[in-house]
Amino acid sequence: MRTANRDVHSGVGGSIFPNAAWRLVWALNSLKDEDESILLPGFYDSVVPPTEREIELMAQLPDMLDYYREDFGLNGFLKDIDDPLELAIESVYQPTCTICGLTAGYQGEGSKTVLPAEASAKVDFRLVPDQTPKQVLSQLREHLDAGGFSDIEIEDLGGNPGAKTDPDHPAVQLAINAADDVYDTPTRIIPMIGGSGPNYIFQEYLGLPIISSGASDANSRVHAPNESISLDLYEKAAKHFARILIEMEDY
Repeated sequence: MRTANRDVHSGVGGSIFPNAAWRLVWALNSLKDEDESILLPGFYDSVVPPTEREIELMAQLPDMLDYYREDFGLNGFLKDIDDPLELAIESVYQPTCTICGLTAGYQGEGSKTVLPAEASAKVDFRLVPDQTPKQVLSQLREHLDAGGFSDIEIEDLGGNPGAKTDPDHPAVQLAINAADDVYDTPTRIIPMIGGSGPNYIFQEYLGLPIISSGASDANSRVHAPNESISLDLYEKAAKHFARILIEMEDY
C-alpha cells in the first residue's frame, strides 16, 4: 500500500493525509470475520470435506490438544475447538488465510512521529484440494476492489494447488512396509498435512502418488527459530527412504 512519495510528520499530515498503515490494516481486517471465516467471494465453493476413510485415519492419530496448549503456551484454539478429532480435521481440511508479517513506518528505539507512506504485509492462503492459487488471487482482487481497496497492490510470490493421495493406494502400503524394521513404533497414515510441495504437478500430469516420510519430530520447530532435526531421526529417515527404493524394485 502506497499513499505518498515519502513519510510525513504526523503533525502535518496526521489528520489530512491518508495513512498507508491504516489502509493496509483495514484491508487485512476485511479478509476474515470474527468467526474466522474467510470472506473472499466463493472462497469455500471448491472445498471438499474429508472422506469417511480419512476421518477414520485422523481419529487414530495422537491427541494433540494438551500438547499444543503446553508447548505453544496457548489458552485455547480458534472456533473454541476442544475435541481432538475436530482439531485434527480442522487443521488440514480447512483452507487458511494467515498474516505472516507486517511492515510499516518507524519501529526503532524511541519515538518518531511520522505518517507512513508505505505499508506491506505477507499473507499466505494454505489451500486444500480443488482450490487453485489463480482462483484465490482473483477472489482476493475482487474482494479488495469491492471493499474500496482498489489502491492495494497484490504481488504474487507463487503457490501450488492442493493435492492428496488415496490413503489406500498400494504405494502407501509399500512405504509402510519399508518402515517396519526402521522405526520402533507402527507407522500411522496421515491422509493430508498442511505442507507445501509439488505434489499437484506429479499427481495431475503424471498420475503418480505422493508420499511424505519426513525426519522431523515434535520439537523440530519447522520454519521457526532453531529449526532442527535430530541426527538419529535423520539416519532413520535415510534408511526408510532407502528401503522404499528397494521395495519399488518389485512394485
